[in-house]
Amino acid sequence: MKLASSEQRDFAESVGALLRKRDPLERLRRAPGPRRFDAGLWSELVANGLLEPAGAGDVVTACLVAEALGRAAAPLPFLSASVADALVVPAGGEVTGLATYGLTAEDGTWSAPALSIRDGLVHGTLPFVPDGDVADVVVAAVEAPEGRRLALVRTSDATVEPLESLDATQPLARVVCRACPATPLPACGAELASVIAEARLLALALHGATLLGLATWLLDTTVEYTAQRVQFGMPIAGRQAVKHRCASMLVQVESMRSMVLELADALETGAGDRALVAATTMAWTTEAAEEVAGGALHLHGGIGFTWEHDLHHYFKRCTVGALLLGTAAHHRAQVAAALTGVTPQSDSTE
Repeated sequence: MKLASSEQRDFAESVGALLRKRDPLERLRRAPGPRRFDAGLWSELVANGLLEPAGAGDVVTACLVAEALGRAAAPLPFLSASVADALVVPAGGEVTGLATYGLTAEDGTWSAPALSIRDGLVHGTLPFVPDGDVADVVVAAVEAPEGRRLALVRTSDATVEPLESLDATQPLARVVCRACPATPLPACGAELASVIAEARLLALALHGATLLGLATWLLDTTVEYTAQRVQFGMPIAGRQAVKHRCASMLVQVESMRSMVLELADALETGAGDRALVAATTMAWTTEAAEEVAGGALHLHGGIGFTWEHDLHHYFKRCTVGALLLGTAAHHRAQVAAALTGVTPQSDSTE
């Protein structure tokens, strides 16, 4: 496994520095509720090259960026925009504006029903669209006369219905298409299946890195808090039970880090069974992130339950994130299928 270079780490640190300066959670602290998208911050990050590493195949840097965004629990459409780009460009299209994807089904797999085409217009519902509330374009699967393809649908032509969600930092929307114009992309058949599979692997890597960033913040904040919180005349960090819980959280976080880096390296180099590495990584990181979040909430005591503390944003992001691209049980089933020689259940829309 190749470790990140100093240049890659420096780029991710520049993203982290800008996030610390701009404080992306400030709007949610001021007025709890649905996300209030900071278009200015997003534009500044994109102008500084936020989406370029993933687009250039530099998955390690892209994962470091995702980790930095996770540390800030940034309510920004990095995952959805990166995945949309990974779907559109290899399929022969071009992304204009802020794009997202509409392939996700209720179980987190990419098995949402394809839109139908009648008289050149698309009909149907995309049930779970990440960042659909702010996107200009949605990449969707459509059932064309010549076979299944991807197509671009402008949200201004469809009905976008924000969904109620536990996590306000990464909202979902339902996009309903009623005779909407769409732009089909050229890729079809085996080429399309390959495009979707590659984009799915990238999505898993970036999401795993985001969960790593969230868990890292939770660990660091918890260690700092327990060292400062005094009960019965001594910091609670001096209690053996607290030490053991923090140590367990550290093991989980560092294991997440190793697995995410291994997956990023595998996607860059093409080494080994990338689908197996991805499933193994997600089977661990989704549950580890939830456990770290639970430990942080427990060790913070009463303050951890209040909205005056940022912990609840991270806890909710980890909880929803554990389901966003498939449950840990789903990913374990993929691992078992791969190891036993049984063809894993497909996550594509084929």
